[in-house]
Amino acid sequence: MSVIPPLTPLKHAFQQSRLENNIELVLPELLRAQLHVVVGGQSEQIDLFLVPSPNRERLCVTVAEDLVFLDGIAYPKIPVTGQQLIASIPPEIEIIILHGDGANYLTREQLAWYRRMLGPAA
Repeated sequence: MSVIPPLTPLKHAFQQSRLENNIELVLPELLRAQLHVVVGGQSEQIDLFLVPSPNRERLCVTVAEDLVFLDGIAYPKIPVTGQQLIASIPPEIEIIILHGDGANYLTREQLAWYRRMLGPAA
C-alpha cells in the first residue's frame, strides 16, 4: 500500500502556478522550503551531483523536501533552504524537486527570472 505524500506549501505553490500560468507563485515557497540536495562528495565545498534534466541537453540537481524521496539515490544529501540553493547553483543548472508521487522542474530560464526578481543579493 503506497502512502500519498503530503501537500506541502511548495508542492501546492507549483499546482497553483500551473492553474494560474504564473511561475512567480512558486518563488516565496521555494525560498523558505527546507530541502535536501544530492551531492557528489563530502568535501567542504558543495559538490553538486548533476544529472540530465528533462531537457536532455541540460543538467540539473535533484532535491526533495523529504529525505525519504531520495532513498533510492546512493549519493550523499545535504540540507539547504531553497534560497541557499538558488544562490549556490550555477546559472546553467536546473532543479528537479521530487515529491514522492511525481516531481516539479525549474528550468534555467525560470531560475534566472527568480534571480532577477530577487536582485543583486541573490
